[in-house]
Amino acid sequence: MLDSGGVAPYYADADGGRTFPFKVPMEMEMNQKISATCSQTVRLFEQFCHEQASEMTRLAKQLGALFTEGGHLLVAGNGSLQPVAQQLASQFSFRLSFDRPVLPAICLGSDPILNSRMFAEGQAEHHLVRHYRALNTQQHLLLLFNDGSVSKSLKNLRDEVVENEQSIALISYDCLKDPLQCDDIDICLNLATSSTPRQLELAQFAGHLLCELVEAELFGC
Repeated sequence: MLDSGGVAPYYADADGGRTFPFKVPMEMEMNQKISATCSQTVRLFEQFCHEQASEMTRLAKQLGALFTEGGHLLVAGNGSLQPVAQQLASQFSFRLSFDRPVLPAICLGSDPILNSRMFAEGQAEHHLVRHYRALNTQQHLLLLFNDGSVSKSLKNLRDEVVENEQSIALISYDCLKDPLQCDDIDICLNLATSSTPRQLELAQFAGHLLCELVEAELFGC
């Protein structure tokens, strides 16, 4: 960066000399980054709560009815959202904030040995379907997390569940552009961002909120 005279600015040393090239203080840059990120995150959370409230409520009620009838929640995700799917399944199976009966939820693709063998034999695209078939649950809802990438394993799983005439919900980076979106998706919760860190934050929030709503629906807490 040059000053008005075309000379690179300098810090002044103790004697008033110009010895050190000027740099924007790192602390200032970080503060600006923090402020911008916080503003973006707050905006996305507010937008999600405002625009997705009705779909979130509908999904929570559907899950409440499913668990009451003895059904299972099956969860799967791709990329950075796969750990979010696994965390959500554990929260339903155990608890979020108070002791309660088990709400059966399973994260597909969480069997490392099955994954390793199928990947080694070139069948990675079918590892989710294989896990799904092994469970053989008669009544379930499939909740997919998609970060926007084209995932053949998720698509194959979606198609398998559609064939079995079971319900599917999708938490997506963009419900209009998502390659998994189709007429057979009953509910789509739109994260409305392609940013990986913002997707992670919103997806975790959506999962926590969904669990809270289902707990309130079933246990009144």
